[in-house]
Amino acid sequence: MRLLSVIFISMLLVSCNGGKDAPNIELIQNMMDQESIKAQDWDPKQPGKAMMLEPPEGTVPVNYQPYKYAGDLVGAEQNLVNPLKDDMSPAILDMGQKNYQIYCGVCHGTGGAGDGSVVAKMIRKPPSLINERATGFNDGRLFHIISDGYGMMSNYRKQVRDEKARWAIVNYIRTLQKKKN
Repeated sequence: MRLLSVIFISMLLVSCNGGKDAPNIELIQNMMDQESIKAQDWDPKQPGKAMMLEPPEGTVPVNYQPYKYAGDLVGAEQNLVNPLKDDMSPAILDMGQKNYQIYCGVCHGTGGAGDGSVVAKMIRKPPSLINERATGFNDGRLFHIISDGYGMMSNYRKQVRDEKARWAIVNYIRTLQKKKN
C-alpha cells in the first residue's frame, strides 16, 4: 500500500509539469499571472493607451504646491515678489548660475545673449535676456516665464522644482544684465 501511495504521489507531481520545453501546469493561475501595471506598457483593454495612469481627479501629490499663476502672466507680474531680491550672496548666485547653465544656457547662452549651443538648430531663436526689453521685466515676470513658459519655451517647473532655485536663476539673470550694462 505504501508503495502504491508513493507511485501515485510521484505521478501526480510529474503530471504538474508541462514537459521539458513547456511551461508548468499551474493549479492556481491567478497567483502566477497577476495583472500588474508596468508604466511603459500598453493597456490591453484600451488599445493605443499607455498603462501610466492619471491620478484620480482632485488628488494632489504629497508636498505638491500647484503654481498659483499658471497661464496668468499679468497676475504673476503684478503679484509675485522676489523673496531673494536683496540676496545677491555667493551661495544664491552660485545656485542660480548652476541651474541657469543646466537649463537656460543651452538656448539663451552663457552670457544671456540668446546665442546658446543649440540655437543653430532652432527655427525660432530664443530672445536675449540682456537686451532692454528683458531688462525691463520685473522679477515676477522672469520667475513666471521660468515657471510657466512663454512663447516657444516650455515651463521648467518640473526640472527646477524648488522655488528658491528659480528665484536664484532670476537673481543670476539680473547679474548678467548688470554685466552687460
